[in-house]
Amino acid sequence: MSGYDSTKIIDNTPGKLLKDVIKDRLKNCKEAKFAVGYFFLSGFDLVDEDFPKDVDRRPFLKLIMGNETTLPTKEELVSGYSLRELFKQKMIEELQSKELTEQQINQLKRLRDYIANNLIEVKLFDKSRLHAKLYLFLKDLEDKYGSPGVAIVGSSNFTAEGLIQNKELNVILTEREDVLYLNNWFDELWEEAIDFNEDLIRVIEVSGAIPGLKYPKIGKYLDPETLFKYLVYKWTEGRVLNLTKKDILLEFQLVGVMNAIPILNHYDGVILADSVGLGKSFMASAIIQEFLVGKYPHWKPSDKEYPAVMLILPPSLISQWEDLLVGRADERMMEKLERGELVRVNSEYFLQNMFKKLVKGSYNHKIYEIYDESGTKLIGKIAFLSLGLFQRYKADLKKGEIDEELLKMREEYDLFVIDEAHKYRNKNTNRWKAVRALQKKSNGFSNKFLLLTATPLNNTIDDLYNLIRLFTDDTFQSFQNNKYSVSVPDLIREYKKLKKEYEKTDDEGIKKKLKEKAAEIKRKVLDEVMILRTRKYITEQFRGLNIVFKDPKPYSIDYSPFYTPKFNELVRKISRNIDRINFEHTKLYGVRYIVFADDEEEEYKIIEISDLFKLLLGKRLESGVFPFETTLRKIYEKEKVFYTLFKKSVERITSLDDLRNLIVKAVEEAKINKELEDVAEEFEAEAQEEESWFDKVVKLLVEYVENYNLEGYSGVEKVKVGLKIALHNMEQDLKLMDEIFDALDALKVGENGDFKVLGTVPKDEDEIIDTRIYVYENDPKLEALKQLMVKPKYMSEKLGIEENLYKKKFIIFTQYKDTAYYLYHNLREWIEREIDLHPWLKDKADRIKIGLVTGDTDTETKMNYIKRFAPKANSGDEEVRRYGEIEILISTDALSEGVNLQDADAVVNFDLPWNPMIIVQRVGRVNRIGNDKDVYVLNFTPSREIEIIVGILSKLKQKIEDITLVVGKESKILSQEEDISVETFGERIKSLSELSMTDLEEFGISDEFKDVVEGGIPQEQVDEYKLWNIIQYELGYTDKDFEEVKNLGDGPYYTYIQSGNGKIFSIYEFYRGDFRIDRKIISIGKEGIKQESPLALLELVRGRKITPFKLDESAEKLKEIDKQAEKVVEKLKRDYQPDQKGFLYGLYNALISEKEKGRGLENYKSVVNTLKLLDYRQYSSPIKSLLVENKLIEVDKNNNVKILNLKGVVDTLYSRFLQWNLSRVPSLKVEKKHIGWFYAQ
Repeated sequence: MSGYDSTKIIDNTPGKLLKDVIKDRLKNCKEAKFAVGYFFLSGFDLVDEDFPKDVDRRPFLKLIMGNETTLPTKEELVSGYSLRELFKQKMIEELQSKELTEQQINQLKRLRDYIANNLIEVKLFDKSRLHAKLYLFLKDLEDKYGSPGVAIVGSSNFTAEGLIQNKELNVILTEREDVLYLNNWFDELWEEAIDFNEDLIRVIEVSGAIPGLKYPKIGKYLDPETLFKYLVYKWTEGRVLNLTKKDILLEFQLVGVMNAIPILNHYDGVILADSVGLGKSFMASAIIQEFLVGKYPHWKPSDKEYPAVMLILPPSLISQWEDLLVGRADERMMEKLERGELVRVNSEYFLQNMFKKLVKGSYNHKIYEIYDESGTKLIGKIAFLSLGLFQRYKADLKKGEIDEELLKMREEYDLFVIDEAHKYRNKNTNRWKAVRALQKKSNGFSNKFLLLTATPLNNTIDDLYNLIRLFTDDTFQSFQNNKYSVSVPDLIREYKKLKKEYEKTDDEGIKKKLKEKAAEIKRKVLDEVMILRTRKYITEQFRGLNIVFKDPKPYSIDYSPFYTPKFNELVRKISRNIDRINFEHTKLYGVRYIVFADDEEEEYKIIEISDLFKLLLGKRLESGVFPFETTLRKIYEKEKVFYTLFKKSVERITSLDDLRNLIVKAVEEAKINKELEDVAEEFEAEAQEEESWFDKVVKLLVEYVENYNLEGYSGVEKVKVGLKIALHNMEQDLKLMDEIFDALDALKVGENGDFKVLGTVPKDEDEIIDTRIYVYENDPKLEALKQLMVKPKYMSEKLGIEENLYKKKFIIFTQYKDTAYYLYHNLREWIEREIDLHPWLKDKADRIKIGLVTGDTDTETKMNYIKRFAPKANSGDEEVRRYGEIEILISTDALSEGVNLQDADAVVNFDLPWNPMIIVQRVGRVNRIGNDKDVYVLNFTPSREIEIIVGILSKLKQKIEDITLVVGKESKILSQEEDISVETFGERIKSLSELSMTDLEEFGISDEFKDVVEGGIPQEQVDEYKLWNIIQYELGYTDKDFEEVKNLGDGPYYTYIQSGNGKIFSIYEFYRGDFRIDRKIISIGKEGIKQESPLALLELVRGRKITPFKLDESAEKLKEIDKQAEKVVEKLKRDYQPDQKGFLYGLYNALISEKEKGRGLENYKSVVNTLKLLDYRQYSSPIKSLLVENKLIEVDKNNNVKILNLKGVVDTLYSRFLQWNLSRVPSLKVEKKHIGWFYAQ
């Protein structure tokens, strides 16, 4: 007798399991009828043996399910909704909520078959709540005397919990009347119920629970708003939790920050390239603060106690960044800091209420420890390092030679912020190599890099490539692991190859391919790592917000009406003589040429320094009379040293060693190294120094006498004759320069029998003469400036403009230190004499309100002047009180980068740089965000001086085809192809002077990048910006609104809304290893399958919440979408097929053939994957030498590799890859994740 026969109570206690009762009764009855509130499909546990051997009546088991839960509200109901939809939803979710065992899968298959064979029939009662649970087992209803069957009534649902686990209470009824009554009760319910057989089969199929039925997971239901938050959180990889600093950052700045974070996460670096004045320093500071307070813990090694940030900056910007991040210290605070005390951070914007401690306090290297609000816990460290100090450190990754200071930095700091990053475009400079040495810590952990520049695109493709390489190692793994799987070196190489072909052929077909390749660079490289927005873009995309951008009005100042006969005579004299001057002394050390690297193949153009001297003088003349004279005088005195020494010693030369020693002595006395440095800095070139320099000098001197009859002369004697010819040439040079000096002297004001001198330009250590500052009677450019400064009623009509500088605060920019000192002293002297100007330009202490800043100005003085000139923008009230305000600031371009001078009313470009972006930088110091006042830009444009410059350039172009190698690729005044003429050059200069800031931004982009940036920011990025805007400003969400979803599992999650759209939207992420390489929103509707923008997520908060319905139909559509997602996976797999060549191809194949042995080696997979990504052109030779010399491999002439020591190869390569800062490449497998979907009815 069964345990339950002794009692009629079934409560799931041992021996009284409802499951056992049902199985026992089921096989001994002729039909069964169950009425339950619900049953879990995964808990269905009936097998063939549980049914009678012969079933006469079908369906044998009738099952009615009803509703025990609260029905949807009227607002949530949709047309066609019924309880069946709720049940299908619950059943599908239940089947997909856990991994089913093989037994459970087999049970589902049996249930499906039982229904299909009509052994079981299921209906749904949807008229009202069905709370009763009935299990009825019938034998013979016609039996008039005995019981027709057995009924069980109680609390148990037809679930695993109800049948086995829960504490239930059920009773067995056998009385005839009771069983008949319950049978009638069931039959009446059956008639009212609706069919659910097909629905149940569909649920089993679309749940994907049965292998072979490939339906995507439906997931769990969330209400629309919660799903919106979850999908936004996932789409942004959690960045939405950083919705802070809304009070500090303008909307477009906050959007920029949020888009910079995923770039940093994926690529380990980002280039903030917004236009000048758009607040890049604020954006970078927000990122720094978030890192220090723990928002991005994965940016530092997990075993590192606290995060550390280093900012590498031009010296003049250290104080500004210091003010922004940790606050300016007054004298009292500085005393505390110098004593090592903790003081509260007094920044107006960032790290407020925290504490700081000064660890190192030199002017070019400051380190602060940052403590929490209690002042007890160290949370991070910030260092400010000057570029001048940083670039002294040496690094050669290939040789493994890195200065100790750099090694310390890369271990100690996790985030490197590099301002004015365009200074790092040249890969041959030490600063570039030094930054690259910071990429990875010794354990391979990648540091992060934040690059700030407003001029990333004003040179060549190589500029962008080299900036990206600062934070990307030579595997370019991060680009291989994005949605494009692109080889950046190959892409750049292909573009440059097409460009060369087009330049040679001018073929339109090649031009089309070139534009297509440029567009590919934009999409696959530029858009991936750079945030680049112009003022024009900002104003268009952020309309309606309080963002002020007033484009300054430019005025072109033509000062030629102020030319005098004496000045015209000077210009004529310069024009006649400059071409005849050979600067002969440079030929005696002219073996040192200036080298211009052309492209990645390292082609060089070598130009004699004498030619560059002429261009240097032409540019100085454009700046003014005084800088021209000082530059010519310096060259003159150096040539005079050579002339004097050689004239005195030429007859005493008896050997070539005598000549060599004489040249070395002349170079030292004339301090030629300084001369070479000046030229190299002017043209961003390098001096070439070769071992064979003296042989070239001897050859030159011998060539001088080739046409002389010197039969019987020895080699030394021939050289001496050649040297006498060189002496004659130097004498002629000096005479021609003397004639120019005479014309200059004719312009000077005399005083006490000599020329009037106002002061001197500070002398560099390597200068051989003092530079005195003169007053010229006829300086048309200075006269035009003075006329702009007088009262309007006194201003000369010759200027031809109405605008005036009188009583305005303005800054005068010049390219040259000599010009700056000349203007400073001459304006001071003139202001002292002009009584009408005193109310404006003299203060109560009788101080003239004029300041001067050049590269020589120490940081403290420079910041003092900045604060006194722009006290509102730089919190300078205290400096003004103590030292007086400055109304006119004269500066070189040392001050044009990074500082905020928006108190000013005008910018005067006393000389006009040929690089438009320098003008943008200059004006950007004044024309910044939120500056709503009118700002004027006055650009001085040359006239007669142009003739001299054009003459020099024309001669130079005859020697080198591409003149832009000399004047700079960024110059927009000259192009490689066209001829140079006074007309075209003059028109370009004048055009440049009349362009607005907005136009200059676009004008300044190099020809190579015109096609690359065409079309602006990608639409998906634009839409993502808009999504951020709506989240913050329309919906009013903060970071706290997203806290509820950050701990949700991976999903998928889903919801239904009423929006009139009729589409299903499905959101996918795509991964390669740990890298999220892509994300997509795919929809299906009447128009078929298409990709949607992130703005589609807003449907969730704009539509009306409704209850899910026809979930099985949705599953079919999701299946179609999933097929599309699978195509994305296949494409990502196809695109990721890096091919090796040459020796690396042979080595890669040899390692693959050792796969079985390699599985036992820890670093085998990483080495093989890294090897596959390396540029064979760059790495074949060093890797081959390394492995062959260590006798780890053998290589034949066809690059077939035989591995002699597999472990040795793997360990050696792994170690060397770390030394070379190469990434450890993880799994290359591509996978998709379905994170959510929604039906917009």
